[in-house]
Amino acid sequence: MILHLNFKSGVPVYLQIVQQIKESAATGTLRPGEMLPSVRALAEELRINRNTAARAYAELESEGVVIN
Repeated sequence: MILHLNFKSGVPVYLQIVQQIKESAATGTLRPGEMLPSVRALAEELRINRNTAARAYAELESEGVVIN
Protein backbone atom coordinates (compact mmCIF):
# COMPACT_ATOMS: atom_id res chain seq x y z
CA MET A 1 0.00 0.00 0.00
CA ILE A 2 1.39 3.37 -0.99
CA LEU A 3 0.57 6.35 1.17
CA HIS A 4 1.81 9.86 0.58
CA LEU A 5 2.19 12.21 3.51
CA ASN A 6 2.53 15.96 3.39
CA PHE A 7 4.10 17.16 6.61
CA LYS A 8 3.58 20.80 5.63
CA SER A 9 -0.15 20.58 4.85
CA GLY A 10 -1.36 21.43 8.35
CA VAL A 11 -3.46 18.22 8.39
CA PRO A 12 -2.34 15.84 11.14
CA VAL A 13 -0.42 12.86 9.80
CA TYR A 14 -2.76 10.33 11.37
CA LEU A 15 -5.74 11.96 9.61
CA GLN A 16 -3.89 11.86 6.29
CA ILE A 17 -3.41 8.11 6.79
CA VAL A 18 -7.07 7.64 7.74
CA GLN A 19 -8.26 9.58 4.70
CA GLN A 20 -6.04 7.70 2.27
CA ILE A 21 -7.02 4.29 3.62
CA LYS A 22 -10.71 5.26 3.42
CA GLU A 23 -10.19 6.34 -0.19
CA SER A 24 -8.42 3.07 -0.98
CA ALA A 25 -11.31 1.10 0.51
CA ALA A 26 -13.91 3.18 -1.35
CA THR A 27 -12.19 2.82 -4.72
CA GLY A 28 -11.53 -0.90 -4.32
CA THR A 29 -7.77 -0.55 -4.18
CA LEU A 30 -7.99 -1.99 -0.68
CA ARG A 31 -10.21 -5.06 -0.87
CA PRO A 32 -12.37 -6.45 1.95
CA GLY A 33 -10.35 -8.86 4.05
CA GLU A 34 -7.02 -7.52 2.82
CA MET A 35 -4.49 -7.09 5.60
CA LEU A 36 -3.07 -3.69 6.42
CA PRO A 37 0.57 -3.43 7.40
CA SER A 38 1.26 -3.76 11.11
CA VAL A 39 1.60 -0.57 13.13
CA ARG A 40 5.32 -1.13 13.29
CA ALA A 41 5.68 -1.78 9.55
CA LEU A 42 3.55 1.24 8.65
CA ALA A 43 5.54 3.48 10.98
CA GLU A 44 8.83 2.28 9.52
CA GLU A 45 7.61 2.61 5.93
CA LEU A 46 6.35 6.16 6.44
CA ARG A 47 9.10 7.11 8.89
CA ILE A 48 6.63 8.20 11.52
CA ASN A 49 6.18 7.48 15.21
CA ARG A 50 4.46 4.17 16.00
CA ASN A 51 1.93 6.02 18.16
CA THR A 52 0.86 8.04 15.11
CA ALA A 53 0.30 4.88 13.09
CA ALA A 54 -1.57 3.29 16.01
CA ARG A 55 -3.76 6.39 16.34
CA ALA A 56 -4.67 6.22 12.65
CA TYR A 57 -5.60 2.54 12.94
CA ALA A 58 -7.61 3.21 16.10
CA GLU A 59 -9.53 5.95 14.31
CA LEU A 60 -10.23 3.65 11.36
CA GLU A 61 -11.46 0.95 13.72
CA SER A 62 -13.69 3.34 15.67
CA GLU A 63 -15.25 4.49 12.38
CA GLY A 64 -15.87 0.89 11.35
CA VAL A 65 -13.60 1.07 8.31
CA VAL A 66 -11.35 -1.74 9.54
CA ILE A 67 -11.67 -4.46 12.15
CA ASN A 68 -9.01 -5.77 14.43
